Amino acid sequence: MSKYNKDSSIIIIGSGVFGLSTAYNLSNEGYRNITIFDKTDLYSLSYLGGNTASSDLNKVFREFYESKDHYHKLAIESRKIFEKWDQDLQNLKNSELNEKLTRLKIIDDCGLIRLDSEITDYELNNLETFSKSGLRDTQFVLDDLQDIKRANQQGWGHKLDLFPSLKYKGVLDSTSGIIYASRACTYVQYVLRSRGVKFITGSEAGQVKQILEDDNGEVKGISTFDGKHHYSDLVILAAGPWSAKLLPQLTRLSEGQSGNVIHLKVPQVISLQAKYSPENFPILLWKVNPKYRSGIGIFPITKPEGIMKIIVLQPKFRNPTPVNDQQAPSIPLHDESRLTKVIITKVKQFIQEFFPDLIEHGVKISKTEVLWYTDVINNDFIIDWVPNKSNLIIMTGGSGHGFKFLPNLGKFVVNLLHGDVNNQYNQIFKWRNPEIYEDVNGIRDNDRVLSEQEFASIEDLQL
Repeated sequence: MSKYNKDSSIIIIGSGVFGLSTAYNLSNEGYRNITIFDKTDLYSLSYLGGNTASSDLNKVFREFYESKDHYHKLAIESRKIFEKWDQDLQNLKNSELNEKLTRLKIIDDCGLIRLDSEITDYELNNLETFSKSGLRDTQFVLDDLQDIKRANQQGWGHKLDLFPSLKYKGVLDSTSGIIYASRACTYVQYVLRSRGVKFITGSEAGQVKQILEDDNGEVKGISTFDGKHHYSDLVILAAGPWSAKLLPQLTRLSEGQSGNVIHLKVPQVISLQAKYSPENFPILLWKVNPKYRSGIGIFPITKPEGIMKIIVLQPKFRNPTPVNDQQAPSIPLHDESRLTKVIITKVKQFIQEFFPDLIEHGVKISKTEVLWYTDVINNDFIIDWVPNKSNLIIMTGGSGHGFKFLPNLGKFVVNLLHGDVNNQYNQIFKWRNPEIYEDVNGIRDNDRVLSEQEFASIEDLQL
């Protein structure tokens, strides 16, 4: 029998995707004494303007996971909840939320096209996974005559041949699309507030200074930078890339690493707005290879803002920050939005090759962002009791693919409280020894420090 009940006091550190998902699933199960702490009031910012992966304009929703069938199935489950949230939003008449969500849509099934110079093993494995799920007819290989015919019949044909003058191979995936990330997080926090979940935010009152524990490792609560102690029955650490600062045990297992985001402001030219709208343009991934952490992705324009977002995959940078004499985990570098000159050069070449019409219409890079991802050494999330401590759960490790599980990831925290940990997912998400895993995210031996790189100048941003 669990030592925790529905009235147990629960503190969650962090109001990003992992913290929100935890609170949402706990409240679904009837837990009613939940308080979330965060140094930033992301709700007032509508989850835009932060520097972590949870605070972003949009994200890729995908069900393709090569041979990782468990993530594939979890994404299918997650989609159904996102779609229900969309329906709930359309029926909601709350003026406060309507002001934050100018367009009542969270998920957009615009499709996603993966392009390369050849059909890779990665693509073949994805197609096999969809075949096993009975969803092969949702995938369209670009030079397969039967797939082309089926795409035309299903209304996807106009998204197959985006660049007729260029030679490439690839697959159009109709199960993928856009999650409007900031809207999704804003909506979930609204739901949590309506259920009585408390939020304490601010650099003093909301920022956690220390996790309080006794000499035996029994966690009693937290202290914040305003000098207060907050006691609870359970603490759940979901602080994303800051988690390793509060729990140095995560060093070299799960740390913050920088990602690259670029915004293009597309003018209100009718032809451009139509061509690059989600109705006519899917998410494009060019030469994306997870094994080598390489490639570029670009989203359709957002409406009504007219923003096209570009993401660049590459080996990431760290920001090692001393916590004690032994540990220097990587946590976000404060107030840095510049990208490296190498990244900007790569993006400009990509735009010149694929989108010369944008350059002809004077499109400019309007914004660059460094978003800090919480990477895990082997890409699997960590949702488990912290070793050698009691009353402390770690919930972290999005690794660039966690956002799509906002609706359902927190249920594995519920499993921990109920002792239901022998399922496939809780076993995969257990705490692990980083030394025995392949370092797919470049954490263990990464000496690439962001502050030491050559940054692009304002002049470099000109297309």
